[in-house]
Amino acid sequence: MAMSDRDDMSGLEVFFDAARAHAAEPSVALMARIEADAQAVAAQTSAPPRPRRASLSSQLYRLLGGWPAVTGLATAAMAGVWLGISLPEGMLDGANESAYLIDVAPELAFDLAGGNF
Repeated sequence: MAMSDRDDMSGLEVFFDAARAHAAEPSVALMARIEADAQAVAAQTSAPPRPRRASLSSQLYRLLGGWPAVTGLATAAMAGVWLGISLPEGMLDGANESAYLIDVAPELAFDLAGGNF
């Protein structure tokens, strides 16, 4: 029989049939030892401790996205408090004056009222 000839397996079928006819089962003594060992191990182990519930601040910390997001939020909050309390005078300079606008490229403007296209 050639190595590539897979159709002629009748010689091996005798051995396969014999193996199927004799099912291997463990002995009663082996099963008793396995059961005794399992009961001994089960008696030694205890239930794992319940995990501690995370505090509200740690849940909020994880919800916001960790320390980069929390520091950005804290910085923005402090800047808002600082601007709200001190009211910088530089922001009010020119608030009452009219703005002067220079159109650098008037040909690029979009004419909403129509006109020559």
